[in-house]
Amino acid sequence: MYRNTARIIKLYATASVESVKPRSVNDKNRDEGGGKLRVCVIGAGAAGLCALRHLAKDPDNFEFEAFEQFDHLGGTWVYTQHTGVDEKTLLPIHSSMYQNLRTNVPGEFMNFPDWRKTGETNRSCISHEEVLAYLDNYARHFRLHRYITFNSKVETVRPIDHPTIPGREIWKVKMKNMHNSDTEEKDFDAVMCCNGHCSEPNVPAIPGIETFPGQVLHSHDYRKPEPFAGKTVVILGASSSGGDIGIDLCSYAEHVYLSHNTPRLVSELPVNMTEKLGVSGIEGRRIIFKDGSSVTADVFIYCTGYKYSFPFLHESCGVSVDENYVYPLYRHLINAEHPTMCFVGIPALVVAFAMFDVQVRYFLATLKGVATLPSRETMLEDSVSKTALKRHAHRLTESQWDYNDLLARDGGFDPFPPIYKTGYYAWKSQRSRNLVNYQDAKFIVADDGKSVQIVLNDKILIEYNNNQDNL
Repeated sequence: MYRNTARIIKLYATASVESVKPRSVNDKNRDEGGGKLRVCVIGAGAAGLCALRHLAKDPDNFEFEAFEQFDHLGGTWVYTQHTGVDEKTLLPIHSSMYQNLRTNVPGEFMNFPDWRKTGETNRSCISHEEVLAYLDNYARHFRLHRYITFNSKVETVRPIDHPTIPGREIWKVKMKNMHNSDTEEKDFDAVMCCNGHCSEPNVPAIPGIETFPGQVLHSHDYRKPEPFAGKTVVILGASSSGGDIGIDLCSYAEHVYLSHNTPRLVSELPVNMTEKLGVSGIEGRRIIFKDGSSVTADVFIYCTGYKYSFPFLHESCGVSVDENYVYPLYRHLINAEHPTMCFVGIPALVVAFAMFDVQVRYFLATLKGVATLPSRETMLEDSVSKTALKRHAHRLTESQWDYNDLLARDGGFDPFPPIYKTGYYAWKSQRSRNLVNYQDAKFIVADDGKSVQIVLNDKILIEYNNNQDNL
């Protein structure tokens, strides 16, 4: 039944799904006389490239260009050993990659649906170099470079009334040339914010941190484990970066303490890693945990995530960020006050690249009038946080599948095949049980496209099919 080989069956070829007939609505977004819509894409990372790919598929409806502040595409996937400030642009380093980083989901899930080129190696979790190469090949294949203006930093985005059409808005976008500091302003009918959200560190306040004489850094500035040889390290946070950086450090550090307030880990840990409750305070080198215990440490690392940041938005855009809750976003995507603006990639704890694809296609469907947006009042109501903590407002986790299906249905295109959900649950279970070696496992899709196996050292760890709701 299964093929335990490096060749992985293409997921989209294995599922039978009904096509969704697009809604027929009046096109309210075009100029009188039917011109093309001018679309501005901010950023040329994974989300921005996905936006360009789908815009390029529809040249009869769209004119568009992307602005990237650096001289390369790829966003956070562009590794650099440097931290702090970029020497060329004098901008903060954007990338949060570290030397040994590998993806925490299989390469099969790092594909866009229409360009399935990763996941064909013996280990499913691929390196950041492989992801960047994939994005570069994706851009080359679809000839996206011609739409990108590099070294062009978007400084201001603001809506204004359309000069000739009552009730319509356009966007004034001001860009700065990073070579000569010249500025330019252009008009667009729509704006797609694809600037990423893994570059501005979130650093929570900790009583006494100013008394700590050792090294303090955020995961954004972590690059490799060798400088921490023989040291005692406390990591705050045990999500993706905390767990993986902690494992990376264990081969060199004397001891690593993984401090967090989430449920206790079920995986075995390295002998020199200890799980602790969250940090209550710091007194000199003594790190005090919430259970009253303490350790003397040399290094303190925040693995506490990142802030959503849109410094280019004028206040007239009506968008606010409060404890990482971005308001008012209809379906975590569209600015409810100005629905010709979207923010691709806001939802967290999701299969990201595939979700980018769904979000982009849905937004473009709304611009073309294929999908109908509800009233402003309905969109504002939808954008209100439904979680107890604002910082969790955009965490989708298990609800991501219903979210993706909803956008596909209303956007008039096929949803993901069920294997995405099946594979996600299988891999999530494998990772939680085997934090140390999960990245060396192989993700294998059955010939029927309905079941998956997780294999490590020729041993089947998990076998999972579409009939199971959870593990």
